[in-house]
Amino acid sequence: MSPEIPDQLWKKATSTIGLIAVRHDHGVNVMSAEWSYFVNKDPLYAAVVLSPRARSRELIPERGEFSLTLCSEEQAELADFAGSFSLGDLDKTSCELIEFGTPRATSTPWVGGGLVALECVLRETVPFPVHTMFVAEVVAAHLPETARRPLVKHGPMHTLGEPVQRTAVAAAAQVLPDGTLRVAATGPAAPGADVWRVSLVCADGTRTDLGEHPSAEYGDFLVDLPLPRDLPPAAGMRVVVEREGAKPGFARLPERSARP
Repeated sequence: MSPEIPDQLWKKATSTIGLIAVRHDHGVNVMSAEWSYFVNKDPLYAAVVLSPRARSRELIPERGEFSLTLCSEEQAELADFAGSFSLGDLDKTSCELIEFGTPRATSTPWVGGGLVALECVLRETVPFPVHTMFVAEVVAAHLPETARRPLVKHGPMHTLGEPVQRTAVAAAAQVLPDGTLRVAATGPAAPGADVWRVSLVCADGTRTDLGEHPSAEYGDFLVDLPLPRDLPPAAGMRVVVEREGAKPGFARLPERSARP
């Protein structure tokens, strides 16, 4: 396999398209930013990454603030338009697809119609070899009256399909220094009793039942279990975690860890 990095490998990533609004001496500029993210929870921070061609890259440090609208799937045309022209070409705000909302905490208006519009105050600028990241604190948020779905960039623009239905358990296991078996798992909600069944299975198919156990606080599974004293240190031993309505999950148990 060649170690060469393919051209435009970054298009393999997925992100929600953002619309950045920032004031300038003659009005407001609106541009599309494919790389728009939340980067901290509390306080809430958002970041946008801009190329050298973006005029907003100069305006954001001057103004110290901007607004960021995460696009909804209804805004594909606007996202394409705002990303196709520069402030040097014309005033894009004459486009009737752009409707500004009134800011509450900053002086920068925000573009309506998205999943959420954020008023942002610049906190840090991070230069990269080509692009520049602007990290800002969210000081106000504007949500629509009804929930919308995101406009997703993954090469071309995409809308979201139906939620992925989980059908299987994913599990991991580790023997702690004191000989206790720690088991962790996630899986879909059980249609019946909210329990997880844990077993040890040897390479020859011999099964040792380790009981049924309830979910943790957030619906996942984490438990410490005593290993049977007579458990043979056999190679190929696995931990099996089962849940009603789902395919079981398996975890490898190294031979050196099989006996407490």
